[in-house]
Amino acid sequence: MIEAVSERISGYLYRHNDRRNVSQEVMKFALIGLLTNGCVIVLSLIIGWLGGNFSATLLSLASMAALRLLAGGYHINPPSLCIVLSTAAVTLIPYIPAGKPVLYVFTAISALLVWRFAPADLRGKTRISERTLQQMKYGALLLVASSLFIQSGIMATALFLVSLTLIPIKRR
Repeated sequence: MIEAVSERISGYLYRHNDRRNVSQEVMKFALIGLLTNGCVIVLSLIIGWLGGNFSATLLSLASMAALRLLAGGYHINPPSLCIVLSTAAVTLIPYIPAGKPVLYVFTAISALLVWRFAPADLRGKTRISERTLQQMKYGALLLVASSLFIQSGIMATALFLVSLTLIPIKRR
């Protein structure tokens, strides 16, 4: 569904843009990302609000988005499955009991995964320099470590789930 909507919007924009400085495929790819992320954000916040857990859901969402931005990660396809799984993760994390032992374990595992695999799925796909990618990796490590200082089980759990998407999975 997201692909079809993106195809229609990008086709319309491409036909009505005299400069044509971006191909329709590039536009469609960007729109898929924007629509997918937008759906996850809106659905998660609505579900969090309806469930009476808006601030915890917002913390979960912000933590996941920040680490994803800094460390990258592999994508779930198709986008509709990504929306369902991401929204479920964001909205269920506040309900997962995460005491201090879980916080420490999740933070340690997340830090190791970020150190080993970040930046994941960014090299060769972006125009970001190698130096900037390294700075992003160190920023991601600082973000993961900050969950210890904040003492947030929600944040540690959210960062742990995102750090799992850094692991390369070989498909046959």
